[in-house]
Amino acid sequence: MAVEIRLQNIIQDAKNAGWEETDVLTAIIEVADNLMLAHSANAELGATKSAQTETRLMNSPAN
Repeated sequence: MAVEIRLQNIIQDAKNAGWEETDVLTAIIEVADNLMLAHSANAELGATKSAQTETRLMNSPAN
């Protein structure tokens, strides 16, 4: 898997820079978690905006 190879390279680079492997893995998990939370928030915002637009269109004088 291409992502796995890249992550292994990041882990190795961090270890070469003096990080402990567990610290690197913890940091990767934290970044991934933050990205997932941001993605979920953006998806919710998009759904809210779509619903608001649909409501405005339904309530416009042309309808």
